[in-house]
Amino acid sequence: HQDQPRQRWRHDAGKARPAAVAVAAMLALATPLAMQWEGKHNTTYLDIGGVPTACYGQTGAQVRLDATYADATCDAWLRQELGERYQQLARCIPVEMAPHQAAALTVFAYNVGVSAACNSAAARYARAGDWPSACRAIQLNDHGKPAWSYVGGQYIQGLANRRAAER
Repeated sequence: HQDQPRQRWRHDAGKARPAAVAVAAMLALATPLAMQWEGKHNTTYLDIGGVPTACYGQTGAQVRLDATYADATCDAWLRQELGERYQQLARCIPVEMAPHQAAALTVFAYNVGVSAACNSAAARYARAGDWPSACRAIQLNDHGKPAWSYVGGQYIQGLANRRAAER
């Protein structure tokens, strides 16, 4: 995700590529990556925090206990939420992004939350146009130690693997 291809865009009005095209390009890359790492549970379950969760990690009012959701519903919810995360990131990282950069940051934000992603070193580097450092910061901190790979202070190899894929 560190290389910078010639085809790039900003997600805002008045630029060469319409917003819908930018979102479609990002979704084409982000959706399979999120599906790979989130896993899918068509039947609602309670997560570790006791929150009703279904599909690809969806929560909220649309998720009902003891419900089972069709694959098409799960897929649509994921695409909708990834699109929303991308819109939110575009506001906190208002710089040109290639589709793979937007997808990596969107999937990262989908997992850690938009607020955490927007306040991360990855976002700080992206805003400065330092894409190699932005991509590295998804996986490693400025001291070369694993970043975003801990839950409750405990290192989780699965999260480290995910960060390497997002990077």
